[in-house]
Amino acid sequence: MARAVARAVKRQAAAPQGTGANDEEVRLFALILKKNALEESKCEENLKNYLETLKNATLELKNVHKKLNNLNENEKIKAKCKEIKTKIQDKCTGFEKKIEDEVKKQSTELTNDDCKANEQQCTFLEEACPNDLTKNCNKLRNLCYQKERERVAEKALLKGLSGALKNKDTCKKKIEDICIFLKQESDELMILCLNQETTCNTLVEKAKSKCSSLKQKIENLLTKDNELEKKCSQLLSECYFYGQNCENDPPKCDNLEKKCKKKSIIYTAMDLNFDPTKPETTLIEKIGLEDLYTDALKKGVYIGRPPPKGEIALLALLTLDLSDSNKVDNRQQKCEQLLGEVCKNPQKHKVLQELCKNKAVTEEGKKKCKELGKELAKHAQDVSEKIIKYLIISNPNKLTSWHELYTFISKKECVRLQSDCFYLKGQDSLEKLCDNLKAACYKKGLEALANKALQDKLRGKLHGSNGTWFENLQKSLVEVCKELKGKSDELFVLCVQPKKAALVLSTDLRFRAIFLREQLNEKRDYPTGKDCIELKEECSVLIQDSEEIKWPCNTLNEHCIRLEGIKQLEKELLEENKGYLKDEKKCKEEAGKRCEKWLRRGNNKFSFVCSVLELACMKITANVKSKCNALKEHMKARNVITEAANKATMEKTCRFWTPYCQKFISNCDDLKEDGGNDGDCKKLNKNCELFFEKKKIEDKAIDELKGSLLNNTGCEETLKKYCTQLNNATNGLETLCKENGKDEADVRKEQCKKLVKQVQEKCLGLKNELTEIKNDLEIKEEKYKKIKEEAEKAMENANLILSRAKGPDNNNKSVNKDSSNAPKEGKGTTGFKLVRRNEKVHVTEKELTAFDLVARTFDLYLELKEICNHSLKNCGFKKECDCEDPCKKIQGICSTLEPLKVKPHEI
Repeated sequence: MARAVARAVKRQAAAPQGTGANDEEVRLFALILKKNALEESKCEENLKNYLETLKNATLELKNVHKKLNNLNENEKIKAKCKEIKTKIQDKCTGFEKKIEDEVKKQSTELTNDDCKANEQQCTFLEEACPNDLTKNCNKLRNLCYQKERERVAEKALLKGLSGALKNKDTCKKKIEDICIFLKQESDELMILCLNQETTCNTLVEKAKSKCSSLKQKIENLLTKDNELEKKCSQLLSECYFYGQNCENDPPKCDNLEKKCKKKSIIYTAMDLNFDPTKPETTLIEKIGLEDLYTDALKKGVYIGRPPPKGEIALLALLTLDLSDSNKVDNRQQKCEQLLGEVCKNPQKHKVLQELCKNKAVTEEGKKKCKELGKELAKHAQDVSEKIIKYLIISNPNKLTSWHELYTFISKKECVRLQSDCFYLKGQDSLEKLCDNLKAACYKKGLEALANKALQDKLRGKLHGSNGTWFENLQKSLVEVCKELKGKSDELFVLCVQPKKAALVLSTDLRFRAIFLREQLNEKRDYPTGKDCIELKEECSVLIQDSEEIKWPCNTLNEHCIRLEGIKQLEKELLEENKGYLKDEKKCKEEAGKRCEKWLRRGNNKFSFVCSVLELACMKITANVKSKCNALKEHMKARNVITEAANKATMEKTCRFWTPYCQKFISNCDDLKEDGGNDGDCKKLNKNCELFFEKKKIEDKAIDELKGSLLNNTGCEETLKKYCTQLNNATNGLETLCKENGKDEADVRKEQCKKLVKQVQEKCLGLKNELTEIKNDLEIKEEKYKKIKEEAEKAMENANLILSRAKGPDNNNKSVNKDSSNAPKEGKGTTGFKLVRRNEKVHVTEKELTAFDLVARTFDLYLELKEICNHSLKNCGFKKECDCEDPCKKIQGICSTLEPLKVKPHEI
């Protein structure tokens, strides 16, 4: 489900000088009064009714709109009607002529400003002008809507053809390959892929234009350091996708990358962010097609993947393409001609393969062509009935005005029916219905943004059962509109009609809740990670105004917690690297132990996963097996074993691949042994032995030099001092200082370059990780303090002490380097026990409470010490990784962490 961030899009065009307030007044009264504005008597009557409706809801006129202020007397209303009639007539006269010229243009000829300005005028004047604007406004909107859809399709191909748009020939070589994956993603991509010659001509020119504009944007940005953080990511992305097409005078992408890196902004493309335990990144993921669709949705344009089409639909589209116009004639002849060409290379259109044999058209193919006209008429009738049903259209041969279009049609049906219209273009019975459909789907998208913007501000107020809730909703709406009504035309339309807006918003929310419920019924029991993000967000928004989704949303939340718990359990068991995840039985045994630990610590986060261990282990073992198979396939596809044996590529190969082998080899038998021979990971480890030796030395050096690895200069200065001390060393670090036949300064420079780079890679994400750990520690510290205090009181109430038995193993030894009275994890742990201060035999309830609290306190203390040890080690690089703030807090918490006090006890 493509998802847009809800925001109201600013669609008003810039007003000519000297207008503005007057234009807004015209828009307001044209919207309220429609054609009644042009007849003074009707204007007065309708304006009075409108104002009366506002007053009945006890709304102040000036709060709805400042131009309504003081319209509380008949004479003032009369004067306003006389004044506004002239203004609206003048507006209509100018606009009627202008839009006649605009709709003669192709979608590609319209600019964004053309669309913004003219769509706005249509919104307010369409039902107010004396001459009918419905036809031209419908065409204008559909052209603008189509322009955005075509822009997205072109951008997808521009990204997919990165590096292949230097000329038409390079484009033609690659476009056929990428169209195999992209043509089914939208109707616009399909048409671009069918007309590859024309598409390549267009895209090569657009690529040249992109090169020129990118060059200019980068040159401007390189002189403005204060704008780098805002613009780096976008321009680095453009460099990646479009820069490779620029041969002559290319943009300075390398310079930009260096400048952005200094601001810690690095662009990582989807295909560069490679994880060998996951399937190969698809072309759709590489070009960020879903992000392109999300951007379009912010403009009210929803694009989705249409359902697969059969033989008839494709023949309809292809035969229409052979025609000089959109009208259909001689279809049978064109169909046979087309199939004759298709059958010479049937792989090009696999849907039509069955109609070919031995590169010739089959009898079945000829029959399809003969009956094509009849089949298309039948399909057109089906589509016609569906559009009439969803849009509640009374006259299928008439265009419906914008404000009368119904938008209670789902996004899914918009995609399906618009695609049907696309393939059945040329069927006269569908022409106006399809124009209405496209306009309705556009309107739905624009209204959805406005509705959501208002609903977000009115959460909890959009439902009610008492007699005043609807009136209160209107008051709240008017208040919210003070801030929002100028953000978009759709918001303005809602804000100046509070009663209608209240009905629209509450009804729309009801439909959203119904749609969410349908999705929850389908996905809540076995949600994916993506489902959890998207559906939980929608639940959090709608649950405040819809009781009916409360329980399904709670169920979703429980299953998402379970899913997160399963992921955490898999991570823990993988990190131990002991082969627990090869089969479900071992997984259940080890998972059971973790569940006991979490239960003791009072960690309810994992209660859902612990209650379904069989399901959890089934999922975990299947997931690990999938990762093992992916790793094995990627290693073979990239000749990893051969690359590791090559001295020139060994270090790069071993550094990337061995951590994955180390993580998975104990759970993936095929990677250890394959058909009686060494598995790929075992072979890799043998080929990387020299690398492991070098890495051990480098790790030791990084640990020694931490704090001095911020840059090459600081590293070289510190390393030079170390090298003076290491002249006679034999611990391996001396190899950082000298190498046969090389100047020692050059050796240090080379080593520092490598060490600083490794630390920079380590720093990526470390600040966020340590910030999360700091936040987690703060919560757990408070929890620990509370439970520790409860444990101490419980021991006091039960007359117990925590004692450490004296014995040969721990006599005269400190239990913990920080405190001799601290419990310690490991062998000495069994030496701690609760001891009574008296000789009672029976265990009391107070003692049981104390035992439980002490055990939980002890477990939580060990967990905190484990987190502290790990995070403080990473904080050794706080200077290099700019992590001083979270590290200061972590250090403060960890240094003051005190265990329960232990007293010696003689055995």
